[in-house]
Amino acid sequence: MLSTLIVHQYDGGVREERWLTAAEATARLGVKPQTLYAYVSRGLVRRERAPGSRTSRYARSDVELLAAHGRPRVRVGAPEIVIDQAVTALDPAGHLAYRGWDATRAALDTRYEEVAAWLWGTPIAPHDHWTADPIGLALARRVQAALPADTPLPDRLRVIVAALRPGDPLRNDRRVASVAARAGTLLATLVEALPPIDTRDAPSTTGSLARRLWTRVSPLDPTTARVRALDRALSLLADHELATSTFAVRVAASTWADPYLLLLTGLATVGGPLHGGASEFVRSLLRDAVATSPATAIGQALHDGEHVPGFGHAVYEGPDPRAPVLLDAVERCKPPRDLWRAAEGVLAVMASDGGPHPNVDFALGVLAESMRMVHGAGEAIFAVARSAGWIAHGLEEYEHRLRYRIRANYTGD
Repeated sequence: MLSTLIVHQYDGGVREERWLTAAEATARLGVKPQTLYAYVSRGLVRRERAPGSRTSRYARSDVELLAAHGRPRVRVGAPEIVIDQAVTALDPAGHLAYRGWDATRAALDTRYEEVAAWLWGTPIAPHDHWTADPIGLALARRVQAALPADTPLPDRLRVIVAALRPGDPLRNDRRVASVAARAGTLLATLVEALPPIDTRDAPSTTGSLARRLWTRVSPLDPTTARVRALDRALSLLADHELATSTFAVRVAASTWADPYLLLLTGLATVGGPLHGGASEFVRSLLRDAVATSPATAIGQALHDGEHVPGFGHAVYEGPDPRAPVLLDAVERCKPPRDLWRAAEGVLAVMASDGGPHPNVDFALGVLAESMRMVHGAGEAIFAVARSAGWIAHGLEEYEHRLRYRIRANYTGD
């Protein structure tokens, strides 16, 4: 396909703008498509949809500038790192794929366990489920019993992983099959070790991971629609390329840290309110919208000098493809009318002036709030879900050794 020539009129005459196809741009720069997408997300290469086509084209002037000056310099204080990886393809135009499998399609068609196994490169039968380790589960529950009753779920997850690690003498077996089997058992143990919401009923210890997790995050009955919505959230959040926590996990994996330490690294990084805990701010926004109005709640957030939680994304140029898929699942659960109207109102107000699009944190916040989930449930769901991606990236990084030695730009005396 030949590059396209666009002629622009301006006051001083005529300016020509050539556009390159993705193949032409990557060939000129000598990079992979993922690196080109990273340049686009960082504003270094302009991209637009080619008229009458579903493909994108790239500004030749930007590509030539990069080619002439080499890899782009990073602005001071904001390091940008591009890593070759084959786990997840994230297109800023609004597409996400797990090893070539469209993430939204995967969430609609299958279970979280199958998505995780796909990311790890190991097979799992359609009806197979992970089983908790009885000895590890007993230990984890004893450790949980020693914690204060109001300990948030994300903190409980960190404690469980730390407690289980010393009891596994084979934790340094880095073969793919071994790590994948250990990860499935660990995730099942993590979920079943969490205290149930209603202690009068025996918590779920069988079935899908979403079914078992439900009784630990919500007091509502685990209907088919509700469990399906939670499973869809887990699948949609399973990985998202090199998010902050995932990069931290890859750094740890480059030192050959065992899978338990990889999860602890991810759990530590995801604990920041700007990452895994973002859905809690969405829940606060929704409560304000119910109590007042969507416009008032949004106006208050802006008055406080904050962005509106659950909107906009650092990578996607347009909509986050995960948000509508999860919101559709929540609507099928028949959420409370006042809450759902408030959520729709927030979406309408944000869209009225061309505001940023909702992201997956908004959808997760709506799920957690409408299903009366406990405080911290959103972050816990995020962490459990993203564990699949952390393990996948760790497995890939094990092939390298200490390849990260980032240099600092000294700014002191």
